[in-house]
Amino acid sequence: MRFLFTTLQFVESDFYGRVGDRLRQGGHEVAHVTFSRLAAGALRRWGFRAFCLPDVMGEVGEGAAGEVERIERRYRLPSLRDVYRCDPAVRRTGEGAAVSRTVRHFRALERVIDEVVPDAIVPEVGRETMREAALRVGTDRGARVLFLVNSPFPRPLRLYVDTYDGPIVAPEEVRPLSDAERDEVEQFIARFTDRAKPILSYRRTFVTPAKLRDFVRHVAVRHVHERDNDYLRPSSFVANYGRQKLREAAARRLYEPGPLARPGERQPSPLAGPGERPFVYFPLHVTDDYKIERIIPHCADQEYLIRQVADSLPQGYDVVLKEHPHSLGRNPLGMLRRLAALSNVRLVDPYTSSHELMRRAVAVTVISSTVGLEALLYGKGVLTMGRPYYAGYGVTVDVESFRDLRSAVPAVLDFRPDPERVLAFLHACMRSTYEGEVVWQDDSDANAASVAATLERVAWEHLPRRPEGARRVEPVLAR
Repeated sequence: MRFLFTTLQFVESDFYGRVGDRLRQGGHEVAHVTFSRLAAGALRRWGFRAFCLPDVMGEVGEGAAGEVERIERRYRLPSLRDVYRCDPAVRRTGEGAAVSRTVRHFRALERVIDEVVPDAIVPEVGRETMREAALRVGTDRGARVLFLVNSPFPRPLRLYVDTYDGPIVAPEEVRPLSDAERDEVEQFIARFTDRAKPILSYRRTFVTPAKLRDFVRHVAVRHVHERDNDYLRPSSFVANYGRQKLREAAARRLYEPGPLARPGERQPSPLAGPGERPFVYFPLHVTDDYKIERIIPHCADQEYLIRQVADSLPQGYDVVLKEHPHSLGRNPLGMLRRLAALSNVRLVDPYTSSHELMRRAVAVTVISSTVGLEALLYGKGVLTMGRPYYAGYGVTVDVESFRDLRSAVPAVLDFRPDPERVLAFLHACMRSTYEGEVVWQDDSDANAASVAATLERVAWEHLPRRPEGARRVEPVLAR
């Protein structure tokens, strides 16, 4: 089997280099295409066939007239803008430059994929143009494109084939459970709720020796090796760090006062005081997440959605907001201030335990946050607005149009999912996941080995038929 990994910078490339090495040891062929010239060189020294995407883009150029129309027609794109609109590298460029860059991305990846002829392509999910172009060109050429996504289940890795969005399991997979299966899922729920730990670490905005070393390395790499790397911008790192520290400090004045429970603690919270108003928990989404920007851009205005939820609640109820662990200092301060000023909206300290909020909430409302799935483990009613991967199975209240929020919000206060249906759904999810974690959660050698075995298994299950007599490599890493 032949794998092609498409990666952005050194950390991704190094991790998938180790994944590829395990696959290579299992008898498979592995190639890499990366945006980082330094990473491409390191992968070549490791013995891989590796392409630096900006170099290939320079070689292929923009091609003849009519390339925009050809690419849009061949890959069934409404426009090239649909590919590059989320890419942070083109935010400050004009339309002509963005279109030219996108054309060169497609032409370069066409050359690489036509040379390598991979059976499976592995890009990370994200907003960058190369990820979307790899999906389009790869599926057009008959390869399987595998996207890795995290989950809260015992085997954390979800894999999407030829898409990065969709339901986690087919509806028919949600079926009655055997006694052993019921015991398995109930044990998972008990462990998860007893542990009561966040599944994502908090994004800390302070200077450490490691961050200083990374910054110095980024400056050196940018000026020596990566002058044309659109994503390596050390000056932006400094500016963003300053803005985030100022926002984080200013936002503290908006948080609810009192000894709110933090992750892993069970101290009293004013949210649970005698006579306290019942509330709906609404976790804020990551501000620049690929899901928001690429898949559900109609949900990008969180302030509007929160106002709609707050206005739809009956009198006597509040909305409790908590910032995402990866968005501390990144949410617009004006938005937080306006929301905190609403009479039935309460902004809590971002280190408040999400598990405590789920336990105490009457219901949970989400755009597409995993918190909605976690709330099912507490038996809570969940309202979804962005069609997350756990929507549509009859265990959540799902809004397809925001016009329905006026009726859906009061309805979720009384909605309780059927416990049997929840258990059957959760076990179907558990059966669908794999060993391993995404690189930003765990970049260890042990995880690289787990991911390699999972990729081999999934690629083999979904591998397109090869011509008669073509060499086939049986899966060996998962044995």
